[in-house]
Amino acid sequence: MKPFPSWSDADLESTAATMFDQWRDLIGAAESAAVLLWIADGSEILEWNLDLDHEVTWASSVGFSNTEYDPYSHTVTPDNTAQPFRPDVTPLRYRDIRRLVAAIRRVGERMLGVPVTVGATFDPGPEFATSRFKYEEHPEIVAGDDEQRLGKLIKMIRANSVLHADERAFAGYPDGVPDGTPFGEFLGRQAASYLAEMGFDYLWLSNGFGFSAYSWTPLGETYNGDEFLSDRVPGVSATLLEFWSTFRRECLFPIEVRGTNFSTGIDLGGDGVPTREIYAAGGFRNPPPNSPWGPLNEDFGIEMSGYLSRIAEVPSDGFLFRFYVNDPWFWQNPWWDFYNREPFDIYLPLSVSRLDDRGRVRTASDVQFLSIDTERGELDPRAGREVSGHVLRALESAPDEAGPVVWVYPFDEYADDAAADPESVRHPYSEDWYLTAAINAGTPVNTVASTRSLSAAVAAGSLDGRILVAPTRVLRGTVLDLLETLTARGASVLAYGPADRADDRGRRLLGITLADGIEGDLDLETALDADTIASEPARRLLRHSSTLSGGPIREIAAPDATVLASVRSGSEVRAYATRQGPWAWVRGSSTFDRAPMDDHGFRHSRPLDPREFEEAGAVLGRVLGELGVSCRFTRRDATSRAAVQSLHQNGNATWLNGYLADTTTRARYRLPLGAPVFTGLEGWYAAGHTEYSFGKTLHAEARVFVHQEDAATLACRELSPYPYSMTRTLKATGFTDARVTVTVPRDASRVVLVRDDQAALNLIGDVVASRDVTAEVADGRLALEHVTGSIIVSWSENR
Repeated sequence: MKPFPSWSDADLESTAATMFDQWRDLIGAAESAAVLLWIADGSEILEWNLDLDHEVTWASSVGFSNTEYDPYSHTVTPDNTAQPFRPDVTPLRYRDIRRLVAAIRRVGERMLGVPVTVGATFDPGPEFATSRFKYEEHPEIVAGDDEQRLGKLIKMIRANSVLHADERAFAGYPDGVPDGTPFGEFLGRQAASYLAEMGFDYLWLSNGFGFSAYSWTPLGETYNGDEFLSDRVPGVSATLLEFWSTFRRECLFPIEVRGTNFSTGIDLGGDGVPTREIYAAGGFRNPPPNSPWGPLNEDFGIEMSGYLSRIAEVPSDGFLFRFYVNDPWFWQNPWWDFYNREPFDIYLPLSVSRLDDRGRVRTASDVQFLSIDTERGELDPRAGREVSGHVLRALESAPDEAGPVVWVYPFDEYADDAAADPESVRHPYSEDWYLTAAINAGTPVNTVASTRSLSAAVAAGSLDGRILVAPTRVLRGTVLDLLETLTARGASVLAYGPADRADDRGRRLLGITLADGIEGDLDLETALDADTIASEPARRLLRHSSTLSGGPIREIAAPDATVLASVRSGSEVRAYATRQGPWAWVRGSSTFDRAPMDDHGFRHSRPLDPREFEEAGAVLGRVLGELGVSCRFTRRDATSRAAVQSLHQNGNATWLNGYLADTTTRARYRLPLGAPVFTGLEGWYAAGHTEYSFGKTLHAEARVFVHQEDAATLACRELSPYPYSMTRTLKATGFTDARVTVTVPRDASRVVLVRDDQAALNLIGDVVASRDVTAEVADGRLALEHVTGSIIVSWSENR
């Protein structure tokens, strides 16, 4: 509400027009537009009593609200306590909200020519506006910070709570609220009345509401930092589902959800969250979007794994991408203050795709922004201009087929296991955390296929030739049959996790048997290709915690399997990574310790120090290199971070996207077609890889791939399409007796090649010795042998 100078009709219309005008380019690519109004914290819904002249406490401050109720885990000071964003804050009444909603819809549809909807917000926490309802009148609905020995946490409403009696009249309860009223019923009934009366179209449930009251910590109702409380899983899951059932009986408006900061498996293990059943009961169109945690804690691995796990299955047909532009409540505005106007958190999550129930690749259907205004109420035109351009560019090259590395996610199996055996929830918790660690170590995962959709994907050929990364839980029964079909057609499978999660046939395919387990601080022994670390510690141990890693390490390699890595504890040796034909396996270990309580009442999951301990997540990426997708890094020391990155396909080109936290790190690549030569860049080729020095943002296309013996600087650049009939021309240089593969669009109608000493185009029209190689292109690939010097490839597309 801060951008509006007042609630006069003229100010409402003028500000709405400015708002839409700043984002007009992006909206021009959309079928519809929606504006989410974050008026307060949702207390305006809870307190609604049909009085249009009642004054609303709106989010007109900067800093943390409700500090007088001590709802925070962090220290509150005068500097971070809420203060008015300007001295003359205008009072707001419900009838002003109704007029604003109508004005936004009216102005937007007039300017844009597409349907415009307006949403309201409910947030369970204390941050955004003063709430006497939550913290003074009904504290019984707020989750206590010491429950289940979780330590001091931010106090949020528990969705499955019940209300004490309240004699006041509310819109849904004119005679007062009876004692024991389920909060889901109360919120649903209040929201249905409020949304209808104000003219809203939908409701956004923020910050994990409906999933967990502990959405900002991996601890929760069923994992307290010391142990998994598995006996609580059935009860917690049942009461969450009861909230959704009760809430949706009362409120039939469309719902959107934010979800937690974690993954489906981590939510299930830490909080007993039955995501599959919530999707079925909640009646919302989209699953939760990618978390905005990346710019807050720089953990882009959990952003990606959480995003992929949530969209493995979807409630309806689409899924959301959400970008954190500004913060309207606090002093950070990420586009300026964290991202430094770099678009890595646009390109990386917009490279994500899922395979649907027909085996088709699906990409984000909705693009959302939090938010278009700053904490000062500014509508900075640079934000819309700059962010929109990158989003549109990312959409131009969005995935149109499965990426080279596909995560097979047991969305149904995790849910079924939790119902049959609540103790099983420790496995999705540890397995999702391990895949997160692998992504943070540079493993390029950006396509997900649930086991439910696997059969359709196999039938459609969508996964042929891919590397399928999957927890060992999927190596059973029908899913294992499908994976065997894929390996027979040229795919590879890289499983991770304890081998006792697979059946006997699955273990035979991995080349593994079981013995007694070992754990603790172990020696890792391997000859796998590793990152180059300038100041490598003399010795690092691999710490394996049974509690957080699905049990001890029990695996022994069968005689026919190749041991890629092993661990040793004294005389005891166990396999840690193996390969047998197209099947490979990594045991995986937690990359953090359990979360002990400190002297101040806080629990922290402490990441292991990479100077003392091996990076367990990096082992998966090293095994991936054995299967054809090698992404390695040259790092200054063990604390220098790798790139969080993805590889996806568009128009038969391979696209690299990512975030390089430490720009002293250099990245090197070898893909199944060869070392990629990214368009517009120069790379140093050596030992089968091309190495690059990147900035913070990775967004590059590769259509040229190379094998050669000699080290060299390789480059690829765009040239003007010549002659006029051509669509595109690329020039690549630096080859010595090389095998070069060029990928062109599969619908290219003509492909022309100039190679070696003829590789220079005279743009004034002199004759150049070129050759039509259209007939030599197979499945969009032009294979060239013994190339020395340079090549130029031009093609025309059927547009």
